[in-house]
Amino acid sequence: MDPVAAARAFVEELFPGALYAFVGGSVLTGLRTATSDLDVVVVLDGLPAPYRESLRWREWPVELFAHSETSLAVYVDDGFEQRRPVLARICAEGAVVTDRTGGRASDLQSELADRLADGPSGLTDGQADRFRYVLSDLLDDLSGATDPGERAFIGWEVVQAAARTALGVGRAWQGSGKWLLRELRAHDAKLADELLDARDDPARLAAVATDVLERAGGRLWEGYRTQGDPFHQPLRHVPSGALSGETAQSGGMRRLAAVSGATTGSSRLWMGQTHVAPATRSSDHHHGASETAIYVVSGTPSFVFLEEGRERRIDAGPGDYVFVPPYVPHREENPDPSHEAVVVIARSTQEAVVVNLPDLRQH
Repeated sequence: MDPVAAARAFVEELFPGALYAFVGGSVLTGLRTATSDLDVVVVLDGLPAPYRESLRWREWPVELFAHSETSLAVYVDDGFEQRRPVLARICAEGAVVTDRTGGRASDLQSELADRLADGPSGLTDGQADRFRYVLSDLLDDLSGATDPGERAFIGWEVVQAAARTALGVGRAWQGSGKWLLRELRAHDAKLADELLDARDDPARLAAVATDVLERAGGRLWEGYRTQGDPFHQPLRHVPSGALSGETAQSGGMRRLAAVSGATTGSSRLWMGQTHVAPATRSSDHHHGASETAIYVVSGTPSFVFLEEGRERRIDAGPGDYVFVPPYVPHREENPDPSHEAVVVIARSTQEAVVVNLPDLRQH
């Protein structure tokens, strides 16, 4: 059975209700080996939490990536941000094995192919300096190594650091293991061959890596700094009347930002207020990767979520705290017909991530 037919049968047997699914990876290319597995991405409606599983189905080893549409988008974006778009490649460069959505799988393929073709954003000065410093430091270690074992280990670190530096300054995608070599071959096949040919010859390897350093801006070790003084920064005061409504919103409630990247320059924290009018409920939503802590200031808000497929309600009052884990669909309700509910919210991201949903199921 060919890989696409095998993946189609796998999905039909184990996930007959899948919205859509892809198969990709080496198994569809000329790089396929006897141990290549089926890389299968399955998108399911209402999946409570994404997961990855390694399993064997019939004679095939399978790497399964199970997602909802929401979680797939988050994981894909994270891969692009990390410059290692593994899931995006499986979807964009693989084959659609099922699609019950009328074409959303093909649309996603086209979108991801365009993003892959655009390449990553250029390096910041700090990122470029880091690549240069790491490679410069390794070359010093290589030149001073006298133990054959240490020299061998350092040599492989030089090969990988030179590859990552070339990919970084060349605005190409990164990889790990075999994918680092594949990305480098796609970006600069000549350099890939030179690094492999020189891997057991310290002098030749140093010459090749030094050439990469020159492309990146030259050797950088003495005087390299990564950070200034983090201990003597000014405090920021946000008066109660200065809260900003310029933040993500959901229907049925009003959010006001107090501490955020935009208001105070915070990098890992968001704080603000939420107001829910009398006899009102918010739209269903989640907050992405953010952990959310809620403190009830006034009113009697209720927080509604799904547990084992059934709605569960937490009724809260002034002084109570509620914790919302990442990606959990929920909504706020205010059953009081006369008074609004006011809560203070803290999140573990510097912006108020809000993903509005048609209902409480994960989509």
